[in-house]
Amino acid sequence: MAENKLTDRLIDFALNFRTEDIPQEVLDNQKTVLTDSIGVMTAASALEPAAKPFLDFAAANGSGSSTILGTGLKTSPVLAAMANGALIHALDYEDGHDVSHAHPNTASIPAILAYAEAENKDGKETLAAMVIASELAVRLKMCLTGNDLRDCGWYAPPMFAAYGAVLGLSRLLGFTREEALDALSICMTQISLPGQSARSKASVLRGVREALSAKAAAFGAEMARCGVKARMDEPFEGPFGLFMSCFRNMYDPNIIFDGLGERWECTELRFKAWPCCGTSHGVVDAITNLVKLEDIKPGQVKSVHLYVNKPHLNLLEPKDVKYRPASLAAAKFSLPFAVALSLRDGNVTLNSYKEDALSDPELHRLMDTVSFEMQPEDTVIPEGSSPDDFIRVDVETDGGVFTARNVISAGSPKKPLSKQQILDKFRDCMSFGVKKCDAEAVIRAIDSLDRGGSVKDLFSAAFM
Repeated sequence: MAENKLTDRLIDFALNFRTEDIPQEVLDNQKTVLTDSIGVMTAASALEPAAKPFLDFAAANGSGSSTILGTGLKTSPVLAAMANGALIHALDYEDGHDVSHAHPNTASIPAILAYAEAENKDGKETLAAMVIASELAVRLKMCLTGNDLRDCGWYAPPMFAAYGAVLGLSRLLGFTREEALDALSICMTQISLPGQSARSKASVLRGVREALSAKAAAFGAEMARCGVKARMDEPFEGPFGLFMSCFRNMYDPNIIFDGLGERWECTELRFKAWPCCGTSHGVVDAITNLVKLEDIKPGQVKSVHLYVNKPHLNLLEPKDVKYRPASLAAAKFSLPFAVALSLRDGNVTLNSYKEDALSDPELHRLMDTVSFEMQPEDTVIPEGSSPDDFIRVDVETDGGVFTARNVISAGSPKKPLSKQQILDKFRDCMSFGVKKCDAEAVIRAIDSLDRGGSVKDLFSAAFM
C-alpha cells in the first residue's frame, strides 16, 4: 500500500484499481470518447495546417508500428503520441469537462493508443488505462481553487492531461510504483503552457499544445522503462512541487479523492456540437437558434451585445487578439469570431474555420458589432447550467432587436448529443482524412475492444 501522500495515492489508484471494478457504463463512455477522438484527429490531419510539421517530423524521424491518424503512416510510439497529440485539439472539437474546464483525454488517447498498438495490448486493458488517465486528469484540474489562467498565468488543461496520461500509460505498461514515479517526474519536467499562449494573436500553440503533453507522457514512460531514476519526492504537493510553483498552492486535495473509484467524473463530458472552444457554445447555440427562428441575414445585423460571465472573458480579451485572430487556433478561442460565423453561416462547422476566413471582410464587420458586459455578480446560474452556457444575446437588426437566452447548450452532459449525432459527427470527421479509411470498421472495432478486441485490430481494420 502506498504511503498516505497525494502523489503516492494517485499512483496507487492508477496502478492498482482493478479493471473489473470499472463499471461497464464507464467503459462504454470511454469507447465513445475514443470514437469521437479518432474522428477529430483524422479530420485535423487535413484541416489544420499547424499540425502538419508535427506529422511530417514524426513520419520522417521515427521507426515503429504506431499509426499517425488520418495518414496511415507509421512511426515510433513517442512520435506517434506527439503527432496525434498535435491533431486531437487542433480543431477544438474533442470532448471537454465543463466543471473543471479540462480536456482530460487529449494526451492520454494519443499516448496510450500509440503504445497499445505497438505492443498489441488487450483492448479492455487499454480502455481501462484510458479511463484511469481521464479520471485523474479531471480531478487534478478540478482541485485547483484559483483560476489557472487569470490568477496564476498558466494554461493548465494540457498540463493535467499529460499527468493523467502518464499515470494511465504506467498502468498499461505494467510499471512498478517506482517506475510510475519516474515516468511522472520526467513528464512533469517537460510540459508547461504559459497563459500567454492563449492571449497571443498569431501563435498556434493553443491548437497543437497536446503534441507536447502527449509526447511528454510517452517520453516520460519510455525513459522510465530505460531505467532513468527521476523519482522526485512529492512532485505535486511538495514545498517546491507543481501546486506551489505553478498554482500558488491554491488547490484542495479532497476534491481529488472524494469518491475516487466510486463516482466517475470522467463520464460527465461535453461531446462538442461545434468545432470551437466549449466556452463559446452557449453563445453559438443561442445565436444559431435565433438566426433560424427570426431569419436574420448577416447584412441586417447592426450590433450584437453579450451578457457574459467570467469564463467568457478569456475569449474576449485582449481585444486585438480576440477581435482579429491571426491563426485558426486563435480563432477557435475567439468569441467574436464564433459570433460572426454563427451570424454569417447560421451554423459553425468544420468548413467554417479555413485560412481565408481570418481575412474575410464580412466576418471582420460582424466581429466589430460585438460588445459585451458582465452579468451582475449576484446572478444565479440555473440548476444544470454553467457559467459558460448561461448567456443572453441581443442582436440588433434593421427590423428591431432580437433577444436569445441560453441555459444549457447542445453537447453538455445535461443536454447530450444522441448516440446517432455523435456517430454522424464521427463519420463527417473521418471523411476529411488525408488517407481515406473505413469509418464503419473503426466503429465496429472500438465497440469490440472490451470483448476480446485489440487496438492493433482496430488499426488493421481501418487503415491498412
